[in-house]
Amino acid sequence: MRKSRFFIVGIAVGLWASGSFLLLTQEARATKLPMPNLKSQFKKQDLKGTSQVQLQADQVSFSSVDNKADAKGNVVVTSKDQELDCDQLQLDRSIQQAVAQGDVYLDTPQEQVLAQGLTYNFNEHTGEFRDARVYTDPYQIKGQKIEKVSENHMAMDEGYLTTCDLDEPHFRMGAHRMDIYQKDKAVIHGMKIYLGKVPVMYMPYYVQDLKNRSIFTFVPGQSKDFGLFLLTTARLQLNSQAKLSLHLDTRERTGLGEGFDVKYDTPNFGSGLVSAYYTDENLIASSHLWNLYNSQGVKKGPTTHHELYRILWRHRWKIDDSTDAVWQYYKIHDYDIAHNRFLKTYFPREYRQDAQNTNLNTYFLLTRAMPHGTLTFHIDTSRENRPIRGIERLPEVTYTLNNQQIGTSGFYAKSTNTLSNLSYQNYPKTFNEKTLRFDSNNDISHPFKVGFIEFNPHLGGENTYYSRTADLSQRNIIRGMFRGSLDMSTKFYRLWDYQTDFAGLNINGLRHVITPTITYLYQARPTFPSSRLNQFDGIDNLYRIHQFEFGLENKLQTKRNDQIVDLLRALVTTNFGLKGTTGHRGFNPYDAQIDFDPTNWLTFHNTDEYDFHAGHFDFINFDSGVHFKGWAFDVGSLYAHHQGQQMTTQLSYRINPKWAFSIYNRFQVSKPTVGLSSGAENSYILTRDMHEWEMELSLDQQQGHGSTFFVLFRLKAMPNMKLNLLSSTYNRPRPGAQN
Repeated sequence: MRKSRFFIVGIAVGLWASGSFLLLTQEARATKLPMPNLKSQFKKQDLKGTSQVQLQADQVSFSSVDNKADAKGNVVVTSKDQELDCDQLQLDRSIQQAVAQGDVYLDTPQEQVLAQGLTYNFNEHTGEFRDARVYTDPYQIKGQKIEKVSENHMAMDEGYLTTCDLDEPHFRMGAHRMDIYQKDKAVIHGMKIYLGKVPVMYMPYYVQDLKNRSIFTFVPGQSKDFGLFLLTTARLQLNSQAKLSLHLDTRERTGLGEGFDVKYDTPNFGSGLVSAYYTDENLIASSHLWNLYNSQGVKKGPTTHHELYRILWRHRWKIDDSTDAVWQYYKIHDYDIAHNRFLKTYFPREYRQDAQNTNLNTYFLLTRAMPHGTLTFHIDTSRENRPIRGIERLPEVTYTLNNQQIGTSGFYAKSTNTLSNLSYQNYPKTFNEKTLRFDSNNDISHPFKVGFIEFNPHLGGENTYYSRTADLSQRNIIRGMFRGSLDMSTKFYRLWDYQTDFAGLNINGLRHVITPTITYLYQARPTFPSSRLNQFDGIDNLYRIHQFEFGLENKLQTKRNDQIVDLLRALVTTNFGLKGTTGHRGFNPYDAQIDFDPTNWLTFHNTDEYDFHAGHFDFINFDSGVHFKGWAFDVGSLYAHHQGQQMTTQLSYRINPKWAFSIYNRFQVSKPTVGLSSGAENSYILTRDMHEWEMELSLDQQQGHGSTFFVLFRLKAMPNMKLNLLSSTYNRPRPGAQN
């Protein structure tokens, strides 16, 4: 590893030196976009619908009349090599078109999309994204409306294109209208060049070349963990099928770091990424080298040495139209691997991206789409990273039968059958849990409509074989469980012929839609209790459920540009435990969500949960903002039981074309009863336009961490050279309540 370290350093230094002249003539681009988690594109689904489109969600209702499905809560839709995640979705299965809302994420081979809403056709790969950000290597696009006209053509209104992957890019090309032809060109109408938030150039018409080039970037800055630093990247297009990025970084508090990334695409065997990064960390105790010693000449603390590295290989191969294979090798060496210090400190963007689904395993996943279902073969092992060793599947084979009509009877059947060889071993080894498990989960339903109410009764059950249990005297047992439910729903609506553009509301008619839902669920007590099973996943943790689930959704809608827009959405859900249920009888905590977005200058969002039995709110969270030309104000509040209440505010104001300032405050309204308070924080930022430069004076005060003063200079323009000379990793606090 040390030999490879010096080899990489030599290559990077040579490229750095030889590329100095090229920097004057080539356009610098920002760091590469985050690596996609390929495994998440092939995770197991509770499949519904046709063999081409697969749907999974917390709540799914299907209308056989118009062949449409409505889904809510943790919605996942997959179609071949495309995946759509959202909070709420309507799927027209006849044309394979989805209308999604709420925290929408679309992953396709061409791009990744984050949006508040979209309409997308899985067959034609076309659609419209609303309030969206589109990542397509090596640039990102953000706009109020982005239309995907064809597979390689997107049209954007009121947005920007940038090669910077930051949420607030330091360089961007804004446009009133832009046509992007991927890996070819961008045709821009009404272009404004921004450095930060400051416009520096305007052109009525411009064509930007988007073809690949060899590029170098230098990112100086300062952070609490590293002190002063300089991150250097050299990117080379080796050929039409391979891209190489070399990294040579120096950090004041920790020393040198080096690595490389290789993206490749083979003609017949798929594409992938090989990445490695190494640092021989020597962490000094002081914040800077110049204050390493105190006033008495004594060193403030010891220098700690750690060898850190990461090796990653991800590959994806589409064997044929029905078969996909994906695998990953992941090796990480981190002295504090249990808390992911290496990833959290050196790769913060990647860490945040995978925070909810961190996967450091080595795995192989083969997926085969069959005429009536899907077959998967899965190997998952964590032996390369033993301190964080998890559940291993060596292997796991699953066949999922899609929801199929039985002849012409009107009855539908679906089934999921899984054979797993499971094991779990802690570190250091004190126990080793393992079993051979076969699980069969079956369901029969018969959707029908009586008057204006839609019904969908379900009958089914789950039978599971275990070779071993937590009780070593109990082997080769079969656990059975019966399940039955009845879904009922309907819709009521009323229309008002009302138009107004008062305060920019842009209302063209109003529609109020009420959607009540009731579900009765009975799940019998398993014949073998979960307390006597080793817990590997949700299959092992089954228990008796006897309850009603209630939901009431209200929407106030209007039309804008021939699109239906939700002005107000309010959703309340709860369940009522009946006799014999596991847990509380009576009403369980209710969940409420309110989204109020009447205009683009006013927003309000609220979520809360109330526990009837305990007589208190588990949490209350709201965020609201007012945004006008020249100024904006945001306020947020987060209350969590036992953790107290925290509030945040942010005020931004442009004094004149030369001066602007913003103030951010975070403070604890009530102290937590468990744990420590996060402390108050205040940030004051004053920005001065200095013609060719932008100067930013920033003072950050955080309780328990002292004060930090930043003086940042950003280069606005330089002839024949587009290079980010000065920037900082200092992230401005965001408005709204923060966990």
